[in-house]
Amino acid sequence: MPEEDPTLQFELNEEAIGLMLKSVSFYLERWPGGPDPGEQEGLIKLKSLFAAALLEYNFNRSGGELT
Repeated sequence: MPEEDPTLQFELNEEAIGLMLKSVSFYLERWPGGPDPGEQEGLIKLKSLFAAALLEYNFNRSGGELT
C-alpha cells in the first residue's frame, strides 16, 4: 500500500481566505516559470480552491439565498 502525502487542515476566516486568494493570484500572474510546470498547475488549483471557498463563505453568510 503506497504512503499518502501528509496533509494539514486549516480553519480560515473570510479575511484570510481573501488574502490567500490575492497572494496566489499575484504569484501566478508573475510566475517566472521553471523546470517543473506542475508548480503552475498547483497554483491554478489553489487559486480555484480559494475562490470557491470565498464564494461558499459569502453564500453561507447570506443564509444560502441567491440574490
